[in-house]
Amino acid sequence: MNADEIKRLTEQLKTNEDISLKEADWIYSLFSKDAMYTTLYPSSPKFNDELSRALQSWYEVVAKKIKVGKRGNFIFTVFFSENIHFNKLLSPAHEAIEKYGTFEDLCKTIMIDEKVYSVLPFKHLFTEVKGDENLKSFYKLDTPRAGMLNYPIHVENKTYTIGVLVKRFYPIGTLGGLEDVNHVLSEEAYKVAVGAREVVQKLFVFGKYEVKLFTLAAFMRYKDFSCIAILDAYNSAFVTFTEKDKAPIIKDVLEVPFEELVQNAVRERVIDKKTAKTLLDNYPIMNFPLKDFTEASVRYIDNVVQLKAEWKNTRETIEDENTWLEIIR
Repeated sequence: MNADEIKRLTEQLKTNEDISLKEADWIYSLFSKDAMYTTLYPSSPKFNDELSRALQSWYEVVAKKIKVGKRGNFIFTVFFSENIHFNKLLSPAHEAIEKYGTFEDLCKTIMIDEKVYSVLPFKHLFTEVKGDENLKSFYKLDTPRAGMLNYPIHVENKTYTIGVLVKRFYPIGTLGGLEDVNHVLSEEAYKVAVGAREVVQKLFVFGKYEVKLFTLAAFMRYKDFSCIAILDAYNSAFVTFTEKDKAPIIKDVLEVPFEELVQNAVRERVIDKKTAKTLLDNYPIMNFPLKDFTEASVRYIDNVVQLKAEWKNTRETIEDENTWLEIIR
C-alpha cells in the first residue's frame, strides 16, 4: 500500500463510507517492526515522507469519526505503540479514542482460564502462561490493535469475535486502590482465582484493598468459578469477569462487610485485635498472615452465602404457599 492508496481511503472515509477489513489490515500492517526503523522513521534513509503525511491525514479523519461516535473497520487501523515516531502519526486517533472510545475499543490484554481456553475456537491467538509448580496455566492475548474485541476471526469457514465470548461473562465491580500500581496486584489475584498460584503469607501488605482482592480471588478458586480478565490500552482499568450464572453469588460475596471478615479472623485467632485495627484503618502491615486470613474468610463467606440461598428458597416456598392459599380462598 502506498501514499496514494492511503489518500484515496481517507477521502472515502470522509464521505462516511467505511473501508473494508482487508484495507484496514493493509494500513495496520504498515506499522511493522521493520517500518519502525525504516519507512516511518524520520532519521532513516528509507524514510517515506509522503506515506508518513498520508497516514497522519488518515488518522486525523479517524479521530473525527471516533469523536462523533462512528465505528467501523477503520477502528482496526489504530495501533497502540510506545514508539515515539509511530505515536506522532497516530496521536489524533489516540487522543480521540482515549477520550471518546468505548471499553471494546481499548481492550489490550485479555486473560482466560483453562476451562474457557478448552472450548475456544481461536486458541491460536492466545499464549499459555505457566502457573506455579504443579498448578494450572492460564492464557493471555496481548494486542496493540484497537477494537480487537470486535475484530472478525475466521476459523474453518466460521467467523467469531472475542466480544461474543466476553458477553457470556459478567463484570465484577472493581474495588479500586492506589496500591495497585500498574494493576500488578490485580493480575496476581487473577492468577489465584484461576488456580495458577497459591495465596501465600506475605511479608508486607498495603492494606485492606489487597486483602479484599485476594480474599475474593481465593473464594472464586474455592468455588471453581470460571473467569476472564481484561486490561485496557492505557492501563487505567483491570476488569475481571465471572460466568453470568455465578454473578448473583459474587454479588452476595461482595455484600459481606469486610469488618465481619476481620472479626471472624480475630475469633479464629488468625490475627490479633491490634492487627485487626491496623487493617481496618487501612495501614500497611508487616508479616500479615494473608493465606490464613483468606482461608478463614472463604469458609465464613461460603457459610453466609449458603444461608442466604437457603433463606431465599424458603421465602420463595412460603410465597408460593400463600399464593395457593389465596387461590383456594
